[in-house]
Amino acid sequence: MTEGSWHETVSPDRLSFAGSHLVGVAVGTDQPLGHSQFSLGAEAQLVAHFGRQDHLELSVPIVLRYHLGRPTGVASLAAGLGLSYATKVPQVEIDRNGASQRWFIHWMAEVEFDLPDPAVTSFLRLHHRSDGYGIFEVDAGSTGFVFGVRRRF
Repeated sequence: MTEGSWHETVSPDRLSFAGSHLVGVAVGTDQPLGHSQFSLGAEAQLVAHFGRQDHLELSVPIVLRYHLGRPTGVASLAAGLGLSYATKVPQVEIDRNGASQRWFIHWMAEVEFDLPDPAVTSFLRLHHRSDGYGIFEVDAGSTGFVFGVRRRF
């Protein structure tokens, strides 16, 4: 997990870590959008937070994915938007913003990479919870860096 706003995570001189970590699993599905290189899907994520905070988080985003379709090493780019529920109010969000809440908006941004086995890929993702620019009453949020491995069935 990081300190600061989500946009600070992509600025190395402003990036700082919160001393809190996450590990999780997700299941998802997606369907091609016509004959384009896009697909639309949904994902259910169960994440365990540990370190400065200890709670479970369930996030359910709708995911739009662009499949590059050429041998670049990058398999796809994706963005997702949905809801997040934390079993406890996240301490990292309280420490950063003074308050938070269990229900928030969840969004993610992802780059997926090819591996030698076509059924297995790796990915880097920003995992973000926020008030959605005022959709939720409490002005708070948090962002984590995620490295993952995906197995297609």
